Amino acid sequence: MPRCPVCQNRYVLGKDKHCPTCDWDFQSHPFFIGMIPEVAQKENTRLAWAVNLWSAFQTNQEQLKEAQRQLQEANKTKLEFQSELERDRQEQSLLAEASRQQEARLAQLQEQLNKSDRALAQLQTEIERLKQNQISGITSPPTKLTSSPTELPNSLPVNLQEISFQVAIVQSQERLVSRETAKARYFREALGNSVFLNLVYLPGGTLLMGSPENEMGRESHEDPQHSVTLQPFALSQFPITQAQWQAIASLPPIDRPLNPDPSNLKAPNLPVEQVSWHDAVEFCARLSRLTKRDYRLPSEAEWEYACRARTTTPFHFGETISSDLANYDGSYTYSFEAQGQYRQQTTLVGSFGVANAFGLYDMHGNVWEWCADSWHEDYQDAPDDGSIWRSEISDSRRVLRGGSWYCFPNLCRSAQRHWEQADYGGSGTSFRVACFIGHYFIK
Repeated sequence: MPRCPVCQNRYVLGKDKHCPTCDWDFQSHPFFIGMIPEVAQKENTRLAWAVNLWSAFQTNQEQLKEAQRQLQEANKTKLEFQSELERDRQEQSLLAEASRQQEARLAQLQEQLNKSDRALAQLQTEIERLKQNQISGITSPPTKLTSSPTELPNSLPVNLQEISFQVAIVQSQERLVSRETAKARYFREALGNSVFLNLVYLPGGTLLMGSPENEMGRESHEDPQHSVTLQPFALSQFPITQAQWQAIASLPPIDRPLNPDPSNLKAPNLPVEQVSWHDAVEFCARLSRLTKRDYRLPSEAEWEYACRARTTTPFHFGETISSDLANYDGSYTYSFEAQGQYRQQTTLVGSFGVANAFGLYDMHGNVWEWCADSWHEDYQDAPDDGSIWRSEISDSRRVLRGGSWYCFPNLCRSAQRHWEQADYGGSGTSFRVACFIGHYFIK
């Protein structure tokens, strides 16, 4: 069998008019025409061109096959990389969850250690008191110790002094209605470098915690309303300032380092901000070591009790709020009051010149304030003694209260609850400090 002059594959003479492989025409010209030299030369040229073209085609086919093989290999490698990446992501997720659980466990152990330290301090105080009674010849039974449901008594007495302040009341359709002078008791801690911290004494009492169903702006997190009975305690008169923060942040660390100047806006009497829950807890620990008193973040119940100051209205100002009295987004209104000012930044603590009936300033707006509690979606099974409500599961969410300079007015209500991760510190996030005060520790 003859071979095709182009591809060299065999064909059947007389049957195949074209090559079955490359489609070369075997009968381009009659035989006698092919004998003409010019035609023969042209035919040879055409044949050489066809041979070169076939050779190039074959080369391209081989290159195409090789490219397809490489593409298959690349896809296989890609699938292997994707599988490995997914395994890494799963491992990272497991490690993150393990880290969160470890963090929660460490926090529980630290709290247990703190309680043990406070219990020891209480016993030492009682022993010292009994010794003094023996020395002075006191034969009457010792005074029964009482303790706060949230904390044990402090180891040092406090000398309360009287302070006067202005309280303001507003109504829905009016701005400032009335101002009156009130009084409270407080004591002062020296933090060094002429920096002081005022703590207001809050008498014990009963709080109806949460919001009623008809309160405008309420959320399901504020339900159900429930009664809470609290022991006396003290709370800082203002949010912690930058000057106070810097004084404590300069002290030796206990559990973690502190940024001495974390705030976005800088001024000694502006509230410190961009502070995480963990940072606030470290601040309390260092303050406790400096003052020999047990400072901590307030429980959520303590915070609302302090904010309301025995009121039951949405704000301690009354049925509504005014940007003349608090720092929030005053371009929005809560009720039928006129629009106010939106300052778009924090303001100096106490700069509005009015407090609530307990003598506490800036409880509505200016900065969100951390509480000690873990976040719970509502008040079902909440403690009724004002104690810190901790989560039984691993959850790093913590409670924030009070609203901030950038918040709508409904987010500044006394009952409003908010949460963030414990390691979050935003431009409107700050805190106050609290400590337990028993009656027998007051001079």
